[in-house]
Amino acid sequence: MSNVSNALSQYSELGVSSLEVSNSGPIVSLFGADIDRAISLFFKFNNVVFIADGQKESEIIAETVNKICGGASGQVPRKPFQLDAKQFIKACGDQSAVRLEEILGLLENEREKILLVITSLEEFAKDERLEKLLKHIIQKSSVPILGTTTIGGFRQLEKKPDLAGCLQFILCEKMPGMIKRDKSVLIIGATSLLGSAVFHLFGQEYELVRGTGFSKASASGFDKLDVTSEDEIRKYFSEHPDFDIVVYIAGEADADLAEKERDRARVLNIDAVTSLSHYAKNCKFVYISSEYVFDGSSGPYGSGSRAEPINYYGCTKFEGEKASLNNFSDVLVVRLGALYGYNGPSDKKTSVSKIIADLGKDEAFEADNVQIKHPILLEDAARTLLKLLDYGATGIYQANGPEGLSKQEMAERIAVVRNELTGCIFPYSIVGIEQKGSAAKPFNTHMVNVDTPRPFNEGVRFMLLKQKISKKRDNHED
Repeated sequence: MSNVSNALSQYSELGVSSLEVSNSGPIVSLFGADIDRAISLFFKFNNVVFIADGQKESEIIAETVNKICGGASGQVPRKPFQLDAKQFIKACGDQSAVRLEEILGLLENEREKILLVITSLEEFAKDERLEKLLKHIIQKSSVPILGTTTIGGFRQLEKKPDLAGCLQFILCEKMPGMIKRDKSVLIIGATSLLGSAVFHLFGQEYELVRGTGFSKASASGFDKLDVTSEDEIRKYFSEHPDFDIVVYIAGEADADLAEKERDRARVLNIDAVTSLSHYAKNCKFVYISSEYVFDGSSGPYGSGSRAEPINYYGCTKFEGEKASLNNFSDVLVVRLGALYGYNGPSDKKTSVSKIIADLGKDEAFEADNVQIKHPILLEDAARTLLKLLDYGATGIYQANGPEGLSKQEMAERIAVVRNELTGCIFPYSIVGIEQKGSAAKPFNTHMVNVDTPRPFNEGVRFMLLKQKISKKRDNHED
């Protein structure tokens, strides 16, 4: 390793330096959850990029480097090197790509023993040659990279979706460990699968949180609100005015049902937004959208990529985005991948929960092996939404799972995790077939993540353990 250090010393004036690993022992971390997820993603994908404010960047990098390179992660210790992208490009000028290729070539020979920390990573997206070189290295996983950028830097990287789609971004907590945020929040659709998870998290993080529902409102203790009725919307906001944040999660989320009941889907996903804009004044409006705004033929997709939905559900979500952006002055649109998770026994079924139920039957299981989904755990989606609000984010952002999986592959993964947790082996075949519904489905809607959720196996493990604990508690109460 000393040979690599000596070879890199010639680039010290270009912003390349050796980092020290602290041996001071464990410290109290304000960013523990973000760093733990980053390490998990790093050892799976060989790269992680932190999105952080400048004053927190050095702390996050130092702690992550110590865990990865000090052996605290259970892996072989590594030697960290840092490359300051701004200084490097300024010093190298037209020779930046040549010099970077030289450095990466030196590190590639020791890739199992080193870690390259690149600060201000977005600078490489400004030069076509540097961008291509970095993308090549990331796709080959030939040099392990830990990067840093800002929200603005992420936006620059996102304009290069072929590069950004290979990177595992972690949106760092902006307000870790703080007291409750002094804001009022209304969650419209709090009885929905995602709405329930968001309400639970936001109830812990904000001073005042109200939730609405429709058919399940009374049973769940929420306010009843029919968003298809402008009269009801007007009445509700006359009784409960002046929310700081309004989160709309009440739309139709079933693509096949939206295809069959188009009028209802349009009212829920588009018209209700326009009606709300007449009465929800001076608020931050959050619209939850979908990866189905894309046709799935040419990902990965950045938030600025061309939206071309191929089913009616995707059309309504795209139009709902435009209605939000056009009718509210302060808007955050969050496109999400396929949601999965567990709130309780009354949850709406998802692809994952249906697979779990079917794997409990005494028969072979058939699952679609054509469409590729990028599943995201409910808790991760809710946390990303919270962090985006803390950053004051506006415009369109995206979050979906880091892995593209067919339903057949999901079933195979779920069977493995269930076996690890319970020792219950699924003894039958998991057969891949092509499954079709009422709506056309995009092949692969891989989106660039602003905040990469945990990998699928980890999410399923979390979900199954939560489900098990919940059932035990319910049985004990009975």
